[in-house]
Amino acid sequence: MVCGRAPGRGVVGAAGVPGGTATMPGMTPSERRRLRRDEQMITALVPAPLAGGPPLTPAPLPMLPALGLPAGAGPADLLVETARLDRSGRVNARGLLRVLGWGPGHRVDIAVTEGVLVVGSASAGLHAIGDRGELALPAAARRMCGINPGAPVLLVATLPHDGLVVHPAHLIARLLADWYRTRAGDPDAG
Repeated sequence: MVCGRAPGRGVVGAAGVPGGTATMPGMTPSERRRLRRDEQMITALVPAPLAGGPPLTPAPLPMLPALGLPAGAGPADLLVETARLDRSGRVNARGLLRVLGWGPGHRVDIAVTEGVLVVGSASAGLHAIGDRGELALPAAARRMCGINPGAPVLLVATLPHDGLVVHPAHLIARLLADWYRTRAGDPDAG
């Protein structure tokens, strides 16, 4: 609020009302009473409803495919690469991204499924491939999968599904330990 001094009147508010909306030093009690009496609330302007038409309903949204594991993929459909996250949680996967056809600016969605990150191509995706072929993994999703900056990850591209799965190293270690036990004839192996 811009205030100034009016000759012989004390402090005048922006609308020319002595003291504006606050009680200012130098106001007499009669000026304060007049100020309270002269102030009025301005009601909001609400447009009249449109007449003669049916009520508007929003257009139905198309069902988006849910990101999931590529359960139907065979061994020949999987391309595997290892990488390490940088301090900002980005993973450089230029080779796999090039094979998938995901260049810089390509939009993707990222979901957490069964302890891994599933990345899928999406025209209106929330995330994008970086200028140098890096994929930034959201911090919350990384925490849910136990992936820390600097940690190694196993990346699996699935061409038929147009997707990428990011596996944390501890999951791969557990799968390998189970596989080694079953190959060694351990009776406790599941």
